[in-house]
Amino acid sequence: MRFHLTKDARVLMPRSALAAIFDECDGFDRDETGGRLIGTFVEDKGKLTVHVAGIIESGPQARRSNVTFFQDGEHQEHIFREVERDHPEIEHLGNWHSHHVNGFPTLSGGDIETYQRIVNHRNHNTPFFYALLVTAKHRSRDPLQRYSVKHYLFRRGDDRAFEIAPRMVELIDAPLVWPLLGAGPAEATNSERRDGAPATAATGAAARPERAYDSDILREFYGAIRAFSSPQVGVNWRGPVELSDGSNVEVSVVEDASQRTLSYSIVLRQPPAPLRIVAEELEKRRFPSARAALILTERACNRALFQGRGLSHQTKLFS
Repeated sequence: MRFHLTKDARVLMPRSALAAIFDECDGFDRDETGGRLIGTFVEDKGKLTVHVAGIIESGPQARRSNVTFFQDGEHQEHIFREVERDHPEIEHLGNWHSHHVNGFPTLSGGDIETYQRIVNHRNHNTPFFYALLVTAKHRSRDPLQRYSVKHYLFRRGDDRAFEIAPRMVELIDAPLVWPLLGAGPAEATNSERRDGAPATAATGAAARPERAYDSDILREFYGAIRAFSSPQVGVNWRGPVELSDGSNVEVSVVEDASQRTLSYSIVLRQPPAPLRIVAEELEKRRFPSARAALILTERACNRALFQGRGLSHQTKLFS
């Protein structure tokens, strides 16, 4: 199908949103993945401005293959209603998904048919459907150049598929009401104490500054740690932490959102013998942030390795 280039649509895309999308793609090098795009829009005299304000992860029941992707709609709807409760202006703008694993450079015929059906459905709340497609992966030190993307638009009552001109897509610094938690911490912004932090269904979509600070630190110093979200566990981070002797220890940080103030616990998964007593002591502790849990854990493990014993001197290991 031919795509019609349009200059009548403008997209404002937060850098943190694009980084979150790319983090999700990093976690799937064989299968397609994706999620929902939420935000606000303004349309005046046929000119449309779409402002992405959040990304909802694919969900725990999503199904993937090299050429297909089916989102967990029930999970996404639940998250959207939580966000909507605190941000009634937020709309479902559209979806994003990836073709970087199969090399298909545009939307497929099935994608187009699905999006046209959605935009013309009587329950679809906006007169358009916005689609972001990740098309290729690149080797780049710039985290926002890791992948190529294309932007598409479908309008109600119009059987054409539009591609949004690249110059009409602007990357901006803006907080998110719901960053993707499927693969990695999203890049935070500096707006008002970084109040664009992610939220969980358990706490509502209210901003959490601590989560944004965590995102900054984890992205900068713990790049192998990935964030996840599930109805059973909630928000959690998992992955390897590199230690001073060149070895790695697998950790899992879990957020407890049951109280008004968030707290975090950490578990070392299958720790080596020199770190087992450290692991036992860490499991007894609660931390004010994910970054605090990781930093103290890294220090305690390195001290234990340096001293050549478990926890015979707790005050030194956990000072």
